[in-house]
Amino acid sequence: MRWRLAVAAAVLVAAFFMPANARAYVDSPDTVAIQGILQEHHSPLPWWTVAAFKASHSDFDVAGYLAVMEAESSMGRTGGSARYCNPGNIKFCGWRAPDDPKVWLRWQCGSWYCKGQGYYGRYPTMYWGQRAAIRLIYDAGYNRQLAAHDWDGFSKRYYGTNVKGRSSYIADLRAAHNRIVQEARAYGVAW
Repeated sequence: MRWRLAVAAAVLVAAFFMPANARAYVDSPDTVAIQGILQEHHSPLPWWTVAAFKASHSDFDVAGYLAVMEAESSMGRTGGSARYCNPGNIKFCGWRAPDDPKVWLRWQCGSWYCKGQGYYGRYPTMYWGQRAAIRLIYDAGYNRQLAAHDWDGFSKRYYGTNVKGRSSYIADLRAAHNRIVQEARAYGVAW
């Protein structure tokens, strides 16, 4: 009971001192939907990372991003992605030039090996892993493909052209996207 009172007090204090634009982002329908969907999926992904990025990048395809997280790692709950905080299953890049602009690679703090598939990046926390996945999806042009529902083009680049099981991956990705869009509608959001 005490922790509930402490949380309620912290929320009230934050709401009182928070700037108006931050309150609008926290109270936005997108944020409410993101929180609810991640909670329904029992996801360890921090909701505020997705919500803040959406608030600052209006063209960010939240449904597409969450569908990729679902298809790749059950929204961060399964496999090495959960253990090593890499919900997007981003491949490891061992050597990086100091001026490499790809922040999703610079945030990696090591790697883990998946038999038959190679090395994947490890991140210090799920927060950093999710930030890396968001930046990869957005900065590398995947966001445009997801927003256009170009599942084939997206899967060729993100999953791999000749990787066994790509057609199943596309089917899983579409199904996840449709579920997330439907879940968002229940919160009054059209993604």
